Amino acid sequence: MDALHAWARRPDRPVPATADGPLTGFVLGVKDVIDVAGMPTRCGSPLTAPDPAAADAPAVARLRGAGAVIAGKTRCTEWALNDPAPTVSPWDADRTPGGSSAGSAVAVATGGCIATVDTQTAGDVVRPAAYNGVVGLKPTAGWAPTAGGRAVAPSIDTFGVLARRVGDAAAVAAAIADRPARFAPPGRAAAPRIGVLRDPFTDRVGDAVRACLTGAVRAFSAAGADVHDVSTGVDLAAVHAAHRVITFAECASLHRRRYRDHADRYGPRARELIERGLNTPMRDRREADAVRRDATERLGALLEGLDALLVPAVPEPAPPRATTGDSRLQIPWTLCGLPSLALPAGTAGPLPLGVQLVAAENAEPELIAAAAWCEQVIGD
Repeated sequence: MDALHAWARRPDRPVPATADGPLTGFVLGVKDVIDVAGMPTRCGSPLTAPDPAAADAPAVARLRGAGAVIAGKTRCTEWALNDPAPTVSPWDADRTPGGSSAGSAVAVATGGCIATVDTQTAGDVVRPAAYNGVVGLKPTAGWAPTAGGRAVAPSIDTFGVLARRVGDAAAVAAAIADRPARFAPPGRAAAPRIGVLRDPFTDRVGDAVRACLTGAVRAFSAAGADVHDVSTGVDLAAVHAAHRVITFAECASLHRRRYRDHADRYGPRARELIERGLNTPMRDRREADAVRRDATERLGALLEGLDALLVPAVPEPAPPRATTGDSRLQIPWTLCGLPSLALPAGTAGPLPLGVQLVAAENAEPELIAAAAWCEQVIGD
């Protein structure tokens, strides 16, 4: 097993591609909640069977059809929830690599693979990307088939991609997507129109994160981007609470029978989440759905006329390993189904920091073009 515990399973030989195609030469990892033929899907839990999956998830089949090689399954938190995975951060062994896609982010950051295919229900792609200095792309909800993946909250769950570069993330997403043209890797992009959303999204971030955002704004403006502050009436605390209600209720429903018989074999955070979900009143769920609808409408209006919205990806650098980190800056876009992308943008000592770009629903072309332009500016 690798020293950083990033891989859940690596076959003796990488699972071969089924054809030459746009991903020929790409070596990929797959989060261990998504089926890969011939490998078990363990979801980080002792309650899953070690039997190999009989078939690829549709997303994985598309990757192999595009020429990619599957290097193995990457470790994740138990059931893609909040109990930390055994994966170790390559930047500081006492810090979390994030979650739930912990192994994926570390595998990409350390060169174990070019990219990975993952899932996001809160900040499971964006947060580990930010903590590990890689790109994390979470497209618009419904962009790709999620069959063959183990659900957390079906009305929120989205597949995503982790990679070292924006172009690689886009290429992998294009191979998976129902509408590949939305993810065409960008050519030379024009300077984007960027709205900087500060309060209430930056009122509780740390000094290092605030400095990172300020530096990014300064660099993008100097390079020619149309950058200006924007504001919204969205109540971040209410959105976060609504996300918890919906996630907990849907997750508890999926685990109800298994949890009844094996509660003692779940991690403490998973038990807490499921217990809360089992006791969620229907009125709370209705109120949470109303908050989601209102936030989706308000954020959609905010994004009109912008190529991307710029906000911090995480409130602080990676915290200690006892947690998977803080997801509140990723949750609004996930709950509302909007595409977002984490982009490396600096460091705090040895720890990576990232910014987050958000676009309107189905506006992946604008998001990817803006991200590629920003990546070039930061790289320069």
